[in-house]
Amino acid sequence: MNATRAHARVFSCGEDTRPEDIKARLAAANPGSVVQTVGAGVIRNAVLAEMLAAQTFQAASSDRLLAKRPEVDLLLRLAGTTQISKAIKEGGARVGEPFLLVVAGRSLVRGIPALKGKELPRSKLTETEHARIERAALLDAIRA
Repeated sequence: MNATRAHARVFSCGEDTRPEDIKARLAAANPGSVVQTVGAGVIRNAVLAEMLAAQTFQAASSDRLLAKRPEVDLLLRLAGTTQISKAIKEGGARVGEPFLLVVAGRSLVRGIPALKGKELPRSKLTETEHARIERAALLDAIRA
């Protein structure tokens, strides 16, 4: 299997949804996947999440994660930093506020009925998104 291949889906959730509850439900529907919540404005394109997840999977397969757990590595890459506290402060989901739920796996990701119709679109990457992917790839070098 190609270690860098990733599939990802991103769901938009309202302030009335508890991040940890919905995160647990999606993790159960997708065993072995990486599930992370982030603030509503962190990304707008599911393809960007998929590319960053591929970096996380590649880092995991070569023992070069930015953190001890892949979920935290993905959060760091989404936030564009190697500092966990900064990633949580700038990109983390907060109870009572809208948020995004990123689910990434090495096989197709399944949704759950509660999230039907809330998926972020997949579109061609913009120049800014390409730059974010490059910046996230460079986090390994910054950390080393």
